[in-house]
Amino acid sequence: GVRSKFFSKGERMRMLNRMNTGKIIYCLLVLFIAAGLKYTYSQSTSEDLQWILGPTASLVEALTGEQFMKEQNIGYVSVHQRIAIIPGCSGINFMIAAFCMLTISLVCSTNRKQYLTLYLMAGFAAAYGMTVCTNSLRIILSIYLYRADIYFSMMTPANIHRLAGIAIYFVCLCFLYFCVQKISSGRHFDTGKRENKRDNHKSIFVSCLVPLFWYLFIVLALPVMNQAHIKNPSLFREHAMYVLIVSFFLFVMMFLLVICYRSVKPKQEPGRNL
Repeated sequence: GVRSKFFSKGERMRMLNRMNTGKIIYCLLVLFIAAGLKYTYSQSTSEDLQWILGPTASLVEALTGEQFMKEQNIGYVSVHQRIAIIPGCSGINFMIAAFCMLTISLVCSTNRKQYLTLYLMAGFAAAYGMTVCTNSLRIILSIYLYRADIYFSMMTPANIHRLAGIAIYFVCLCFLYFCVQKISSGRHFDTGKRENKRDNHKSIFVSCLVPLFWYLFIVLALPVMNQAHIKNPSLFREHAMYVLIVSFFLFVMMFLLVICYRSVKPKQEPGRNL
């Protein structure tokens, strides 16, 4: 007899189970790589981090014209600006958060097993490139903030530097996630269906929650899990307070901004979506 071109229900269920197992394995692999990066970073010197400090210094030089000199066991130093790009400024935590967020989101969104390895490599490449760009932006902003006369008792240069770093990292992580979400799921947007208001808001909330989860997980949860915070508990509590306040404030602002954008755009461009 002629074999049906359609799979039976049992065959489809078996294929789905194999696909889900493959996704779980790849997600665990991503987390294993992230944990390895985090541990390696905690043990690294400036010489070990040349692969990210060097490109960051070069990009800052190209955009500002300021010259950074490589100093052994320190990093890259600008004598004129009195700024140093050291291991603590490498942005590795941001890169780990971006890598986990991108790769796991892409792996979970695909039904094609052959793309999983590609998503793993693409996620790492995108996270690395975004880290260099984001960190360069943060350093450039720091250069101009140190020149500004905006400081008082509570807002010291160190606190302003910290707040600006948290804001830039979180906003760029959200931007990266929305871009990848648009690319990976764009083919599903033009279905002719309209979500009701409640479902639309729920979808936006989840989309904004993903970058928040990964940022807080890498920056705060991991140091607690591996007990790195016990080295200086008071400093960690202060940093955690700043991170939580700024990231949750930006999370609410991002949520409201996307709601406003999605509510306005269909009226401007009928038939198209974000």
